[in-house]
Amino acid sequence: MSRAHSPSHRSYPEPPVVLPLRAPSLEPTPVEGCKVCALAAAWRRAYRTGKGTADGRTDRSAAVDCSLEIRNHPHEPRVTGLPVGTPAVRP
Repeated sequence: MSRAHSPSHRSYPEPPVVLPLRAPSLEPTPVEGCKVCALAAAWRRAYRTGKGTADGRTDRSAAVDCSLEIRNHPHEPRVTGLPVGTPAVRP
């Protein structure tokens, strides 16, 4: 058996890198003074911790839904970084 195929030989120089599921800086921030955002943020926290939910369990899917509500909820000025106008389509 060659060295490249032996069980003790590693084909990578270091252990694999473990990345977080989501960088905290990418999480949408509730708009100050917006009641919908405040409610969604409170539910997001409850779903993540299980504190405040009816059954005391965490629900990551529901927490993501709350983040999407915060991100997609309409505000003035707009929260998204997209331009207000539509892009110019060139032939």
